[in-house]
Amino acid sequence: MPTHQNRAFTLIELLVVIAIIAILAAILFPVFAQARESARKTSCLSNAKQIGLACIMYAQDYDETLPETGWDGPCSSPTPGSNGYHAVGDAYFSGVFSFPIASHPYIKTWQIFQCPSDPDKGGFNKTGSYCYEAQLLAVNMPNSYAGMRNDVNAMLRSFPLSYAGNYFLSSTYDPGSSRSAYRGNKMHPLAKIQYPSNVFYCADVGSQVSTTTGTVFAGWYIAPGYGNNATGTGRWPRGKRHQEGRNWVFCDGHAKFYKDPPFLRPDGTAKSQTEVMAEYARMGIYTYPEATGPDYTR
Repeated sequence: MPTHQNRAFTLIELLVVIAIIAILAAILFPVFAQARESARKTSCLSNAKQIGLACIMYAQDYDETLPETGWDGPCSSPTPGSNGYHAVGDAYFSGVFSFPIASHPYIKTWQIFQCPSDPDKGGFNKTGSYCYEAQLLAVNMPNSYAGMRNDVNAMLRSFPLSYAGNYFLSSTYDPGSSRSAYRGNKMHPLAKIQYPSNVFYCADVGSQVSTTTGTVFAGWYIAPGYGNNATGTGRWPRGKRHQEGRNWVFCDGHAKFYKDPPFLRPDGTAKSQTEVMAEYARMGIYTYPEATGPDYTR
């Protein structure tokens, strides 16, 4: 009666199987990574849509004016000095909330302001800023406490923020305006925005991370190309975290993903903020509220 013997794999056969598995892994792992990032991008876009809707609801309640996206509005003295001007700086809080804080009552969850692809989330983290701290304390932000501004990344842990607003929407940044002669300038009302479906309200932004202290900083205010550099470590280039692009919210409340243009010139040097803004304008993404078309410049 014939007997059956168990045949073991030879070394060559095992090596062939291992090679096949390695090839399949090399093919499939990038696909899986892209699928995960697509899911994160979609989740972030959902956040952006809710932020856009909340800001439009805010505008309906506040004279057709969107929540504050400039720095000066919140970070200034609530009363003018004897010269009629308000002092501006991180040592002051005017009582005007920045857009993430101001829009929260229409969203009800702070989690919306976190992009799942953002590793840093430093949009509300500025060491030493009373202006930042005062806003967090005023709304009883979880894990906030008096003096937290002096503790490295304490505000980040309290309020992680991945998005920054278009600071040019504040009249503080209009031609001829001066921070040294600040009179409590307000956001431009929607009626003064020529193309609200093209003028961006806020977008994905990255953070700068100190290699010495570990301090993370982004700010809730931005302009396209701000902090652009050849190494890609600036706030704007680090916001390109979704498959070579980022999510945007526009002044009519809609949100959309766009791929970013190149941030470097052919010789490897960084494009200026003006150059980057012009490239986005040609894509239909405007920065200035009074922009009349893609070729508009100040």
